[in-house]
Amino acid sequence: MLFPAIGLLWFLWPVSVGIWNIGNILGTALCIFFLLWGLLSPLLKHKAEITGHLKTYRTGTRILTVLLVSGFLWAGILTAQMYTAANRNPPSNTTAIVLGSQVRGDEPSLDLWARIGAAEKYLKENPQAICIASGGKGKGENRSEAVVIREKLMEQGISAERILLESRSKSTEENLRYSAELLKEHGLSPHVAIVTDEYHQLRASWLAEQKGLTPYAVSAKSPRIILSAMYTRELLALTATLVLGEK
Repeated sequence: MLFPAIGLLWFLWPVSVGIWNIGNILGTALCIFFLLWGLLSPLLKHKAEITGHLKTYRTGTRILTVLLVSGFLWAGILTAQMYTAANRNPPSNTTAIVLGSQVRGDEPSLDLWARIGAAEKYLKENPQAICIASGGKGKGENRSEAVVIREKLMEQGISAERILLESRSKSTEENLRYSAELLKEHGLSPHVAIVTDEYHQLRASWLAEQKGLTPYAVSAKSPRIILSAMYTRELLALTATLVLGEK
């Protein structure tokens, strides 16, 4: 019971900064389920012995164990692929695509701040590189994510001439689709350095390849406080992508 108790705290931690999405909702629900199972299993086993349903109880326990172990193995396989994708370093001065994330009013979310910081570092280390700030204006956002990314990069000394804007996208797929169009318009190489969180690089690279791009990774370090929600949500998104056969 110690593991689901720790897991419950981990999945509830993002709520303290206003993050409540399918990732930590599912994680919280599973942790509560296994806590209840741990608390009630002695009583259920005793009742099964009395009513002659011990075999059914043991079968149910085995099924739960198999599902739990399978879930951890699947998460481990995807995590290994995420790690590989997040460490594909770009050649010098490769054009960067900074993927948007939530803006709260006029200010970047913790997730977006991490991406902006990674983009700033990359652009300063590669002074001939330009970037595409990508992301439209969503619910609760006063300005587009792309405009906010550009503003914050300029505040850190990155010239506006090095930043192209893509302000239409509402999803990762659109981020890469519209950015690929901008690359063609400006005669830029399809080799790109995608700036996003480590956990997001794998799916972003799949989508980039679908758009005819050759992706490399400039990975932002995800804030620990939101990692459980965002990482679990990405595992679900990757699984859905593979099951549906679409990228």
